[in-house]
Amino acid sequence: MAATDKLNKALDSFLHDQGNVNDLGPLLYYLNSHDTAGYDQLRRLACNDLSESLLELWEWKLINPVRSSLCGEWDSRIMMIAPGEVYEMPNISRMLVKNGITSGVWDSKQAIAQLFQIMGEPEWQKIPIIVQDIKSCTIHNIITAIKIKTICARYGLKHKTGTMIAVLKSAGIISPKLMAFDQISRSASPLYECNPCVYPKI
Repeated sequence: MAATDKLNKALDSFLHDQGNVNDLGPLLYYLNSHDTAGYDQLRRLACNDLSESLLELWEWKLINPVRSSLCGEWDSRIMMIAPGEVYEMPNISRMLVKNGITSGVWDSKQAIAQLFQIMGEPEWQKIPIIVQDIKSCTIHNIITAIKIKTICARYGLKHKTGTMIAVLKSAGIISPKLMAFDQISRSASPLYECNPCVYPKI
């Protein structure tokens, strides 16, 4: 089985109703081996509508546009689909894709453990289940910092909540939610958006 076929199989495990999985595989395969990729480079790889594919990849946070109005947070990124635009992959998305290319499986637990081990996080063995609990507690993929603190405390890491949030951000697993979110926006606690491609079936 070709590498892109394995990746398509992994993607199909949660994108099976999208209908354009075969269009996404070649783009992610290229992005996986490059720090960034430009519109023109990806256009040469696209089988069909590149705009539709890039929007799908952005929705799942498999890629992010490099262009930003303020900073690197997802809410500040400006998605433009035009010549000259540049795209990149969050660290966890890259690890998921890398593993999908070799195994044909979309395995969030394995990817999280590997990434945090590479990052030198001493509690790396706990991180996959912590992230799974965080994802399970989201409302429309949003969670409060207070809830993350509660989950960290459950695993004996209450004293490391700030550090955990920082490393989860660095990994591309969460990002500050800068825009108001009606259902929980009245909370005094900061809000975070979870990467939807991590544990995508939760």
